[in-house]
Amino acid sequence: MPNIDTPPVFVVSTGRCGSTMVSNMARLHPRILSVSEFLACLADKALVGSHLDGEGLYERFANLRPVGKALLRNNLIVSEYLYPVGQPGSRFGPRDVPAIMGATLPHLSDDPEALWDELVPVIRARGRYTLQAQYRFFFEWLAVRFGKDVWIERSGASILSVPTLARLFPDARFVHVYRDGRDTAISMRGHYVFRMYLGMAMRGRRVGMDSFSPRNWPGTSRWVPWFTPLVFRSFDAKADNFRDNPAALHEFGWLWSSMIERGTRYLDALPKDRVLNMRFETVLESPKDEMRRFAEFVGPGFVDEDWLERITLLPRKKTPSWMKLTSDEHARLAAACTPGQRILEYAQDEQS
Repeated sequence: MPNIDTPPVFVVSTGRCGSTMVSNMARLHPRILSVSEFLACLADKALVGSHLDGEGLYERFANLRPVGKALLRNNLIVSEYLYPVGQPGSRFGPRDVPAIMGATLPHLSDDPEALWDELVPVIRARGRYTLQAQYRFFFEWLAVRFGKDVWIERSGASILSVPTLARLFPDARFVHVYRDGRDTAISMRGHYVFRMYLGMAMRGRRVGMDSFSPRNWPGTSRWVPWFTPLVFRSFDAKADNFRDNPAALHEFGWLWSSMIERGTRYLDALPKDRVLNMRFETVLESPKDEMRRFAEFVGPGFVDEDWLERITLLPRKKTPSWMKLTSDEHARLAAACTPGQRILEYAQDEQS
């Protein structure tokens, strides 16, 4: 089995807050393997189960979950989906594209199909091991394959998976990337997956269920994988008016704030030296300083001056989206975001 000595890092967030930018900057580091959207690609089965053999691991990596099938069937392609599914020259179409082909493998290689072909016999030859052993093998195999010394994983909406990840990977550290909740909520409203997350959370709220517990959140819940085939088998974006009629903006503010309230509680329960907080706006203002902190957190010797110079050019500042809202829209959104904003210590004058 490959052996990577440096403990792994998970970049966690609510999603839609700049964690992709951090992942892309880490991807350019000569010694860091930046794995993107692995947990998101595996969707409601990401961290479910105790043991898998090689064939089971292959099936998990190869088969899209119902939500992924529904998105592709309805041509609801999100920006994180990198594989040109069904396009000329692409081997895979919506019916047979491997789950980790959507984002994880294209993030690592310009020829993700060849990487998949290389990976398949390796994982199918595996014996029966714990879920964490199988995933660690996968990450470390990729790190060795690409000549890296440490692996990090980043998936959107992963902050609610922190307790499960901390249990499965007791040596792991966590980088929490966060952003002004108003802008995050606006971005969530324009993203199909987060519209689905909101619908699930609102249904849970109506029946008194704690949607933000790992017991009920997709990816860590044991019962959700039994439920999603029923929900998404007949999902029709046109019939459901899903594409053109998202929920009200303040509902996404509630979703973001609820995720922050619960997720920061999970992070606060960990030893302080296992958590690094990174504010998106500060990364935009001082990318070199912030990513230096990131590299120091990853481990001794990971600060690379040439890398820091290159990535300084990547962040792009822009006017906050909430400033374009009407006064009524902003007031309702700001009120919904207030609990999360206070936790993250956004000053009052930043919220008006």
